[in-house]
Amino acid sequence: MTSRRKLPKSAAHGENLLEESPKTKKSRISSKKNTIPQDGVVENSSVFGQLLKATGITLKAGERQNEIATDGAVFQKKLYQALKKHPSYPQVVGELVGGLESHIENRDQFRNCLLPCVPAQNPEMSNAVHSYCESLIKLLLGIEILQPAIIRLLFEKLPEFFHESVGSDGLN
Repeated sequence: MTSRRKLPKSAAHGENLLEESPKTKKSRISSKKNTIPQDGVVENSSVFGQLLKATGITLKAGERQNEIATDGAVFQKKLYQALKKHPSYPQVVGELVGGLESHIENRDQFRNCLLPCVPAQNPEMSNAVHSYCESLIKLLLGIEILQPAIIRLLFEKLPEFFHESVGSDGLN
């Protein structure tokens, strides 16, 4: 005889974000659109776009790399705090990952997320010396509550990215 195990109530009620995020994000992906104005900045009205913009990341399109206005550690701390303080905290993590997934459906935007961010050009910080900036994906992986969902997303998307033709950036 085969016995059936029951899931603990906490896992059955949505604390396991890896299992629930694919169910909830499918409808949001089709309803949110990215617009690209003349300056190459991607305007994303989803939770993903709003949180990144508020914490210091500017998403770019085409051959331009994403810009970061703060240090990587400051960005991670601000984003972590914004996620924890969000009114719909556990669900907002799934929404953020869903927004990232819809953003990286475009090959150029996915490449930009894998490349290091460049420091934003602020007039008051023109004399500041910037160290090496991490990629957006690596910065997001540095936030513990996002790690499992981002890793799952990368395992799905990286094979698609690498099986396509070699781009001008040398990635294959």
